[in-house]
Amino acid sequence: MKLEVEATNSPPPSSVLKHAWERQGTYGKNAKAAQTRFFQLRIGILVLSVLATLLAVTHSVIKEMCLDPQETIKIIHWLLLLVPITLSVLLAGAVKFDKGNNWILLRGSAELLKKEIFCYRAGIGNYSDRNSRDSVLASKVKLISQRLKGTPIHQTSLSPYEGEVLPKRNSSKSKNNKLPEEYNKNDDKFSDLTPTNYLRWRLEDQFNWYRKKTRQLDKQLHYFQWGIYLLGGIGTFLVAVNQEIWVALSTALAAVFSSFLEIKRVEATLIAYNQAADDLYDISTWWSSLSDQEKLENFELLVIKTETTIQSENAGWVQEMNDALTELYRETKKLATESNNECKG
Repeated sequence: MKLEVEATNSPPPSSVLKHAWERQGTYGKNAKAAQTRFFQLRIGILVLSVLATLLAVTHSVIKEMCLDPQETIKIIHWLLLLVPITLSVLLAGAVKFDKGNNWILLRGSAELLKKEIFCYRAGIGNYSDRNSRDSVLASKVKLISQRLKGTPIHQTSLSPYEGEVLPKRNSSKSKNNKLPEEYNKNDDKFSDLTPTNYLRWRLEDQFNWYRKKTRQLDKQLHYFQWGIYLLGGIGTFLVAVNQEIWVALSTALAAVFSSFLEIKRVEATLIAYNQAADDLYDISTWWSSLSDQEKLENFELLVIKTETTIQSENAGWVQEMNDALTELYRETKKLATESNNECKG
């Protein structure tokens, strides 16, 4: 038996909630852009380092074989000069402009805003009073925004969020002024949350996101780890057939694969996402065991447990990536100094 929902005129969305979603969207959009820029620059540096090794090995091989293609040697010679110079420029720029810190700060802030938004819509804690919850949310948005002051984020411009914030008004109704069956299946981002909707739009949505990311990270970890092992085997084979000169290239490629895994903290992130997904699954199982009356009484506890799990994972990720970037920038500065000295020499 299908339950029919009478059409009602929902109240206009809160302007404070609208601004919170816009700020969250702005942080999320710019975090993604900073992440893309960060990895593009880092991958460019890794590719150039392999190219420099390849050119050096090729140059040596041509000389050892006593070949005399002057034009080829001249081209390789100029490339050997150009690649280290380009690499030194990228290394210097990476310290200042790769936006790794911006990515981490913006993503962390976006997740904090999302937490406050869902607590607001669930009406728990400080948001339980409908008359004052707008002012509470406004103060939370301001507090999260102020945490970014004085950081590298304010040294760049933030692209405004251009996606749709306000919910779409679906004017199509079924016969007898009943809402269509699809109504309320998708989150409109503004309505107050029932336990069922919170479970679907927050807990299950985040759980599915974790599972999707763990599949991607698992593939990356296996592909790159097997690549490292394979290149190690190739290096051993090259030594066995007296082609030691090419070992430098296989070693450089293995170092690139290893650096990629370290930069993205693939293994640590995979573990954290799996643990968070398991915790959310346990919360969902606990919720399913409750009676209808117990669910009404424990709705606030459901929200607290879910948000605590998500924010714990987010805080751990931020700390992990901050540690990774600190080490990465230390190595980058060292390499940039060495590269500049080589170019001058």
